[in-house]
Amino acid sequence: MARTIKKQEMMKTMKHIPWMLLAVLAFATACTQDELTDNPSATSQTLEIASATIARAEGDEATTTDAGTGTVDGNWVEEDEITVLFQDLYATKATYTYTNGGFTSYNPIDCNGQTAYAQAWTNYGVIKTKPYDGSPAQWEVETDQSGIGYRQSDFLYASSPGYVGAGTPANFTFNHQTAKIVVHVRNSGIVAGKTELSMKVGNDNIYIDGELGSLVNNVYIWTSGETKGTITPYTLGQKSMSDGNTSLVSFGALVIPQTISEGNTLFSFTVDEQTYYYEVPSAGITWSVGTEYTYNVTIGPDATTRSAGTPGCEVRLVEVQDMNAE
Repeated sequence: MARTIKKQEMMKTMKHIPWMLLAVLAFATACTQDELTDNPSATSQTLEIASATIARAEGDEATTTDAGTGTVDGNWVEEDEITVLFQDLYATKATYTYTNGGFTSYNPIDCNGQTAYAQAWTNYGVIKTKPYDGSPAQWEVETDQSGIGYRQSDFLYASSPGYVGAGTPANFTFNHQTAKIVVHVRNSGIVAGKTELSMKVGNDNIYIDGELGSLVNNVYIWTSGETKGTITPYTLGQKSMSDGNTSLVSFGALVIPQTISEGNTLFSFTVDEQTYYYEVPSAGITWSVGTEYTYNVTIGPDATTRSAGTPGCEVRLVEVQDMNAE
């Protein structure tokens, strides 16, 4: 009799086991769904760039999309690359490429459902990065800027004005971090009508690299580097000058912010196998970050002033423009 009762109780217990298993499974499923909802990876989204504008110089009328000038004149060119740093716990970085009017990436940043500040910069001249987040620590301009080296020397930096990621795209405004010089050679004197005239910036006395310090309003504080050289500028062709005349030829170059002391060669011009030099005047010359300097140059006997040791060459600083002025 006792065995029959125990057998009946066991049968009743076994009948309830399937229902208990279902209840456990349902509870486990509910927990898993709740965990996925709270897990950032469940809503993971990649970082998109909605806009990437370049701050331009006040009065800068250049509108060319020539691949030679590109971002120097405020225009992105197909296949331009920027590095984007998403300032999450992992300081995630990715390369974005300009195609079809916008920046995209084959391997975009996975925001992992998070939002954070973001930085971006052009990366051609980065020669050293900061160990803790991989942002630029040192930049170098090209010494040969007669071709693609001109726009590759253009160091642009931007930071997002607020948090981005997790469905919030980035809107970047890039600022020029180098200095820009534009030199107009007057079509007068011994070079009037000449078609073969070349120019150099410096004479192995111009810093071509620099250390990047802290940021103030998205502009780096620079310290001159260790390497000096001579820069071959980009030929801009004939350009309108501030007095309404048209230059014989104009040149452009991007330089590291620096001060050049008195007596150093600033520019040299060669025509008909004769080279004319312009030396830095007594006050010295400073090229500041994000600033454009325009020089009108007269070469020949009609020059009104001449620097010591540089017969036939006169240079006047006629205009200074902030590259980043709105």
